[in-house]
Amino acid sequence: MSYHTIYIICLYIIFGVSLVSFPTLFYYTAPYGRHVTAKSGPGMPYNLGWFIMEIPPITIVPFIFFQGQYAAEVTPLIIFIIWMAHYFYRSILFPFLLKGRGKTKPIAAVVIGFVFNTMNGFGVAYGLSHLGDHFTKEWLTSANFIIGILLMATGFCICYRSDAILRNLRKPGEKDYKIPYGGLYRLVSSPNYFGEIIEWAGFAILCWNLPALAFFVFTVSNLFPRAFSHHKWYLKTFTDYPKERKAIIPYVL
Repeated sequence: MSYHTIYIICLYIIFGVSLVSFPTLFYYTAPYGRHVTAKSGPGMPYNLGWFIMEIPPITIVPFIFFQGQYAAEVTPLIIFIIWMAHYFYRSILFPFLLKGRGKTKPIAAVVIGFVFNTMNGFGVAYGLSHLGDHFTKEWLTSANFIIGILLMATGFCICYRSDAILRNLRKPGEKDYKIPYGGLYRLVSSPNYFGEIIEWAGFAILCWNLPALAFFVFTVSNLFPRAFSHHKWYLKTFTDYPKERKAIIPYVL
C-alpha cells in the first residue's frame, strides 16, 4: 500500500470519527481523569499512559517527514521544527510534570489515543514534506504563516498557564479535586481546552492543508463535549462553583 493511499485513509478516518464523536460525546462522557470509574476497564499509571499515547507525534512524524521531497525546503522544515518543539513538551516533559501519582489511565483510552496520534502524525508529516509544494519561502511572510504562528503561540501560552494552575492545586499528598482559580479559569471551566483549540486552529491556518484541518476538526469535536462534561461536573460537585464561568469560550459557551 502506498503512502498516499495510507494518507487518504487516515484523512477519511479522522474526519469520519470527528463527525461521529462530536454529537456522541455530549451524551457519553469518555472515561478520562475525573470521569474514570470502575467500569472504565483496566488501567496503567497515568503518567506512563500519557507518555505512550503521545509518543507517535515525535516518532512517526520525523520518520515520514524526512522521506518527502520537500523535507529539505526551509518552510516545511520550520513548520516541522515547530511541531517537534510542541510535542517535545507535550510528549516528553508534560507527562512527568503531572502530579498523577496513584492515578490510572484506562488502557483502552491509551490505545485509542496512540492510534489517533499515529494516523494524525502520518497525515501531518505527509502533507508537509510529500505534498508541500505550496510551502515556498514566500509562505514565511504570508498572512497564513504570521496569523497561524500568533494563534499557535497564544494557544500554547493559555494551555501552559492553565496546566500549571491545575498542577499546583493540590499540596503534596492531597488527592481531592479543587476549584481552580486564576488565568482564564476566571472565565471558563476548561481554558486548557480553549487554548488547545486556538493552537490547532493556528496550525490549520499556518499549514493550510487537509491534514492540519482534520486535526483541528478532530480537536474541536473532542474538546468541546469534554469541556461541557467538565463544566457539569464542577457545578454538580462544588456548591460554591462560580456560576458566571462558561464551559469553554469566555462569555459565550
